[in-house]
Amino acid sequence: MPTTPARRAFTYVLPLALLLAAGTQFGCQKSLLAVRQSGDANFARGQYTEAEADYREYLDRSPARPEVHYMLGRTLLAQGRTAEAREQLLLAYRLTPENDEVFVQTCEGLFADKQYEELNRLLRSRTIDRGRMSDWTLLADFSMRQGDKDEAARSLLAAARVDGGTSVEPQLGLAKVYMAAGDTTRAIERLRMAYYVAPQNGEVAALASQLGQIVGPSFGVPPTERMMQIVPVADVPTDRR
Repeated sequence: MPTTPARRAFTYVLPLALLLAAGTQFGCQKSLLAVRQSGDANFARGQYTEAEADYREYLDRSPARPEVHYMLGRTLLAQGRTAEAREQLLLAYRLTPENDEVFVQTCEGLFADKQYEELNRLLRSRTIDRGRMSDWTLLADFSMRQGDKDEAARSLLAAARVDGGTSVEPQLGLAKVYMAAGDTTRAIERLRMAYYVAPQNGEVAALASQLGQIVGPSFGVPPTERMMQIVPVADVPTDRR
């Protein structure tokens, strides 16, 4: 059969159309940077379903990216999907174990999912390995949130000792623990130490007022830890009763 001009045109146009369609399809795929930026923007706006889709697309195309596992975990946590969030946050933590922000959020994920045994194991292991003031105060915070005031007090005393009584956080934390336990005497004592360290701290003044105290030049006293000899943290005594 002879080839007509129309048939010849169709022979060339069809492959070209298919090629253009394929090129359009691939050309419309966003870059990984654009996908990440879209996910972060959706997360910031509270559009968690859209953010989740962006982060999952990113990980499908570029697996094992700790920062994206981290954001996906936070996104799932914001949706109340605690088990899935815990898995993503643990992945991020295992990929970047030195990252403090990731570690804190991993603890939040474990706490939200009620995985208290694993949470406490991670917290204690990190605290023993590093022993920084921030490690002890984080352990104290999660102990308090689990209702363990004794462990919270012990951890805060260790934090104060490691810090040498120079920061307000352990002193203020101890005051709150003692207030929660109904121990007004020790609460006031630690508030006075907190005031000595940070006299402009509004929370110290507010808590002192709740206990009937008026802050002023004579209210502050040096923290006990400033007077102590350098001894191992394990030997730090509890507050006197």
